[in-house]
Amino acid sequence: MINITFTVSIATNTDSPYFKGGKVDAFYDRKDNGDFQVNSILWSPSFKGGYGVQVSETGGQDTHYLGGFVRLLLTRPELGDLILGAQEILRGDAKQTEVQGEYRLPSGLGFGGGFVDRSLSDQDITFAKISYRNQWQSIKYIVSTQWQRFQERDYPGGYLALYNKQLMATWGSDGEQWRGTLGYVAPDQGASELRPALEVFYMDNTLGKINGSKDVWVTGSLGFRKGFLGHESRLGRGMGPTGVEFANPIGYLNPNFNRRLTAWEVGDFVNFRFIHRILPNGAHEQTLETAVYPGQFLGTDSLINALFIGLGVPVRIRDKTASAAY
Repeated sequence: MINITFTVSIATNTDSPYFKGGKVDAFYDRKDNGDFQVNSILWSPSFKGGYGVQVSETGGQDTHYLGGFVRLLLTRPELGDLILGAQEILRGDAKQTEVQGEYRLPSGLGFGGGFVDRSLSDQDITFAKISYRNQWQSIKYIVSTQWQRFQERDYPGGYLALYNKQLMATWGSDGEQWRGTLGYVAPDQGASELRPALEVFYMDNTLGKINGSKDVWVTGSLGFRKGFLGHESRLGRGMGPTGVEFANPIGYLNPNFNRRLTAWEVGDFVNFRFIHRILPNGAHEQTLETAVYPGQFLGTDSLINALFIGLGVPVRIRDKTASAAY
């Protein structure tokens, strides 16, 4: 397997709220069987989206996917916040389309919803939600309640998130799955100093009509630099596809432009990720990924800082009895 990532920051010399701090990211991933994937994204404060393709060299059909989320009231906070998103997957004659959005009043009250339309399939989805976000002293909180309809069945659900500058916890269900996160970010002591960050993410897809996997991700870094381990990014994972979180937009469709970062992209100094997955057939999968940047411990400012030593170890355990104790 070969992974290559190319990232370019854009508009760093402008004060425009629409472009300042944006980036263009291109990712190439080649599998052992010869198949490969190209994923390109454009992220800015007002737009996050991209296009990708999975090319099969073993006789299968190619998969094209594209989409994006826009934040239309970025410069008018007195009018509230409006996030709209759309994504699509094309594979042969099959097409999957997702549309969702949410409007939030300045008071913190929000109204949202969306749908997924899958051609050649009966797995369409419709959802609606009401949310409220505010702050009590130094603690920010989000409470949401929602309704989801899937295969002619209605599912109630909701999510709760609590967080301050260092700690975060989220928990909830959309009726088809449980999601929860625990996160920690150490205080900032300076750009060249260690700043540990850790996240534990849990997802249980066995709740609803479709029996999926149970997943636990433990991701950490000694050099937090926002991005994947930041609270805003964690909200997207923790609140799920119905969360409509612009900082890390998560949808129902897979694959999508918003790829999972590899361990060497999470932070600085030392990064790691451990994944434990129980598949519907009872088999267990475990993956350990690590990346160490020796040059960054020397305190130098050179290309050596970008060099890392990495290791990835996937393990598959065929044990159908162990899942009962999970």
